Amino acid sequence: MRFSSLTPFLCLFLFDFTSAASCPYAGALKTKRAAPQVATHVLPRSDPAPGKKGVFFHNRISPGVSQLYIANADGSDARLLLSNNTVYEYDAQWSPDAEWIVFTSERNGDGNSDVWRVRPDGSGLEEVAATPAVETAGSISPNGSLIAYSGTLNNWKSNIWIKDLTTGANYNITNTTEVAGNSSLPDGHFRPAWSPDGEWIVFSSDKDTLWRGHNDTKGWEHTQETSIYTMRVDGTGYRKVANSTGYSLGSPKFSPDGSRVIFYQMSVENTFQARIFFHADFVTNQIASANFATGGDWITHTDWSGIKIFPQYIDNNTIAYLRKGSGEAGSIQGLNYTAATPSGTITDGYSYLNGSFRSPSWSPNGTLVIYQVQTLDPIRPLEKVLYSWDDNWEYRFIDVFPKMSYQGVVAYTNQQTGDASASVYTMLPSGANNSFVFEDLSNTTIVPYVETVDGDFDAMQAAWTSDGKYIASGWGNTFQGHDVGPSDVVIYPSNATGYEYTIVSNQSVLNSGFPSFSPNNELLVYREFGLGGPLGLRILNLTDGSTQVLTMGWDNTPAWSPDGTLIVFTRRTSIPNGNVYQDNYDVCTIHPDGSNLTNLTPLSLANDAHAIFTNEGQVMYSTGEFGFQDEGSLYDDNFQPYAQIVVMNADGTNKTAMTNGLWEDAMPLFVSNEFWS
Repeated sequence: MRFSSLTPFLCLFLFDFTSAASCPYAGALKTKRAAPQVATHVLPRSDPAPGKKGVFFHNRISPGVSQLYIANADGSDARLLLSNNTVYEYDAQWSPDAEWIVFTSERNGDGNSDVWRVRPDGSGLEEVAATPAVETAGSISPNGSLIAYSGTLNNWKSNIWIKDLTTGANYNITNTTEVAGNSSLPDGHFRPAWSPDGEWIVFSSDKDTLWRGHNDTKGWEHTQETSIYTMRVDGTGYRKVANSTGYSLGSPKFSPDGSRVIFYQMSVENTFQARIFFHADFVTNQIASANFATGGDWITHTDWSGIKIFPQYIDNNTIAYLRKGSGEAGSIQGLNYTAATPSGTITDGYSYLNGSFRSPSWSPNGTLVIYQVQTLDPIRPLEKVLYSWDDNWEYRFIDVFPKMSYQGVVAYTNQQTGDASASVYTMLPSGANNSFVFEDLSNTTIVPYVETVDGDFDAMQAAWTSDGKYIASGWGNTFQGHDVGPSDVVIYPSNATGYEYTIVSNQSVLNSGFPSFSPNNELLVYREFGLGGPLGLRILNLTDGSTQVLTMGWDNTPAWSPDGTLIVFTRRTSIPNGNVYQDNYDVCTIHPDGSNLTNLTPLSLANDAHAIFTNEGQVMYSTGEFGFQDEGSLYDDNFQPYAQIVVMNADGTNKTAMTNGLWEDAMPLFVSNEFWS
């Protein structure tokens, strides 16, 4: 077996070894694929915009393309609503007089959702509500003077806002003492819709529900429980219209005479499955309606399989809705219709239309439909400029787990921008010199087991030595399947092009991953997970091969502080199935000797995770504290759409949100101007 300079590194340059046996972790050198992969989805860029401190890189999970189409109700004569002025639009709704279409656009920057309106022929485009916060799901009042929408202005939580199109006044009707819920729990208000007389607004809300994981709390991504509420446009008359224990009710709309409210009814568990495309074809929910005045007299309008969302009365006889599917071959998805009453019939001319539609809205007379077509591809290229919520930094897209060396080279995992396997790449901050570094598919010992679990090979959380010569990462089922599939911590040269690596974790443990070097390169912290559950954090001494048990909790993604005095990590602080807050993860710090364990996010009962240290010693992490920004089941392929990025001091003070969008934003990295020369 051939040995490289990797072997003496593992003994940390402190001992002069002449054979592999001299170092306890020098074995298991492996051979990589014959040819390195070629990096794609890279958009090399120059220095940050003038006047900026540098670039704030982060990852985003959202569709790559989203376009609005308008067509006849039978699908014929489809055309782009905005023609060649299309940018990135979604969630369109007709005005009651059919004179306007209100929609959400990110034309002010990738990730910044604003409300706009336009004539059905594409003319008269104008901005309605546009701030750095989220504005979405606009709905025009019957008299055309007001627009209700969901917005995160002021407190990062989704509330119902009213915009007066005549005076320009903008006011919030849900973030009041009477309406607002427990701020530590979900407290979002979504998808407003007007009554025919313009007196009432109905909307969905997850206020005062619990943060719960999917799969009986085994999954850490949140489910969502929403009910239907109403209030007058002046903020009075607030009350609950409909709820059902264990179910999420969403996207309410009035009947033509205003006597009933229609909505979709989905089990809370399925609100996670419905937003993941590879689960979508196996989820079933129904369309129901209730008496608006009493909340009673429920009618279930469907009783067949599939996801059914975005219900809307076409007329007194017919209800239209979207049948959502995965889009895979054989998947059923499209526009569908059902009778408005149990013994009624659908109005002639309406029949199922197959297609990859999303968020449909039918015109008041039912002859036209507007919808969005969205795709994950093309993936955002590395270095794509995003909307900047902090004017001091230029925001840019990067793939997951980015980490920069002290020499100014960025390592990352190409989970989104690569092929099916997540490999480690390096590049300069500009995107230049993008190079494949590590992913091993030739290891016949571990590969078959990884394939059995989920087929995904993850090389996650690349960590640099201080001299920039070596990288450590997990490899195997590091992320998915970590409780049943294998993963090891490996170290390899940063210029290895994937040809050599050394396993340094304890191979008798099922799953090890997410390493981080101490600043002096003598220690390596990582997490362990076994078949019986989490095993906690371990510190490997690279000089003598000894291992220290740092924690025994449900802990993950450790990272060393620049001065070496602290390790930040994520801990599950709730007791599975033993606490009402069954899905709570917090950002914690601990000294390397195991002392001074501190929870930095105790007030947040949502997930706080993926924490890292900045070069200046601050902590950045992703949080679900601000809650869902929309109904979760309406998303596609978005595990945690509520994730926002926050930066804070190492003691947990001075928390500042760095993002405020509809999508899952995570994996941050500051690169100051000094690293661009």
